[in-house]
Amino acid sequence: MLRPLISYACPVWLAAANRCILSLESVQNITVRRIARMPWFIRKENIRWDLDLPTIREYYKKIAKKFYRKIDTSTNTAILSIPTYDPRSYRNRRRPRAALHR
Repeated sequence: MLRPLISYACPVWLAAANRCILSLESVQNITVRRIARMPWFIRKENIRWDLDLPTIREYYKKIAKKFYRKIDTSTNTAILSIPTYDPRSYRNRRRPRAALHR
């Protein structure tokens, strides 16, 4: 129930400040710890490893790559009329798509 809520518009979330992503990861860690009924001394990395659960940033990057791949192959004329930009350019460093190249 939590993952769809925190992954809404995640291609844009990649450009958010690190503290915002860390707070989402904190919510995920607390929730997963409660669901798995793990005690406080078990490391969150071990819990994620055992449950095969990616971090929020990894999950967002996966969804964003899929989203931008669909945009690049789209045949929609409105999408095709959007000018392309180089995400590695210094001017575009705060754009959401540039976060995939960090």
